[in-house]
Amino acid sequence: MPRVERQRGRARSQWLAYVTVAAVAAGVAFWVNRAPPSQRVAAGEAGHATSAAQAANASAADPDASLAASGLPASLDGSSPPRLPTDGHGRLARTRAVRDFFDYFLTTQNEIPATTLDTLVRRQIDAQLEGTPAADEARDVWRRYNDYLKALAQLPQTASATPAPGSKIDLDGLQLELDQRDALGTRLMGEWNAPFFGEESQQQHTDLARLRIASDPTLSDAQKAARLATLDAALPPEVRAAHERIRQQQAALDALNQAQAQAQKQGGSLDAMRAQLTQTLGPEAAERAVQMQQADNAWQARYADYASQRAQIEQQNLPAQQRDAQIAQLRQQFFTRPGDALRAASLDRGRGAGS
Repeated sequence: MPRVERQRGRARSQWLAYVTVAAVAAGVAFWVNRAPPSQRVAAGEAGHATSAAQAANASAADPDASLAASGLPASLDGSSPPRLPTDGHGRLARTRAVRDFFDYFLTTQNEIPATTLDTLVRRQIDAQLEGTPAADEARDVWRRYNDYLKALAQLPQTASATPAPGSKIDLDGLQLELDQRDALGTRLMGEWNAPFFGEESQQQHTDLARLRIASDPTLSDAQKAARLATLDAALPPEVRAAHERIRQQQAALDALNQAQAQAQKQGGSLDAMRAQLTQTLGPEAAERAVQMQQADNAWQARYADYASQRAQIEQQNLPAQQRDAQIAQLRQQFFTRPGDALRAASLDRGRGAGS
């Protein structure tokens, strides 16, 4: 399925979209994205190498040339960086929120040169923490995280998360990769390894154990179920509760997708969608889903109008920097909410648009 269509599908189901993490419980799909967000961006956005090179040339004379008027890259324009947490005594709090701050900027690493990205992050650290010990700590963690990501990119990928039809998943290879990542985090991130990757690593180890049980040909279905139940029982209560919510949400998402497919067969009738969802999810959930569908239909229509005007700008053969600035301005006119603007920018990149 094309990337853009996947994005549309998530948009139409956005009130349940976050349950895509349930793919972990379903099997190997989790391992497709086993690299941190910044590394997944690097792998998935290789097609932007040319524009990144152009941005690098432009910023050689002016480090801020590739940034919007807000001082952020075009794809982040209109949004706000996450807050860096402190412990109340001027020190940086060791929580996952620190990694979220860095990952926010790392999503643009194929949009702006590395030197510009580094300068941008350091400026944002100073803007939030200047004059406190936390500022120096944040800069040190930023350096460590970059070293970790560079070393991670050099690790050989010993196993395929999507093997050829008829092939088996290399569980031992996946185990090796996971162990190597854990060792890398311990060595390069030190005391920040657990806040950055602890929960993620624990989840991956658990998922790999589930895969081993599910793929063991020597076990009967009853034995597999018993071992999976034992594995689940050993998880912390909050993790078990999260898994149960995921299962419930996945069932609701499946029902929503079925209702959408049925509605499309009947000419896109929202009434047909409401009727089917009422049977499976109840009237309140059905009405929320219909309202979200109506809102998304309106959003798609607005995006179509925006895309038409964006195409007119692209046809003017403007210099890349001027073109991107005009498109970013147009995007802000059509999408005043930061989330909507980011969504539009993501669809633009999926279509290979200039900005």
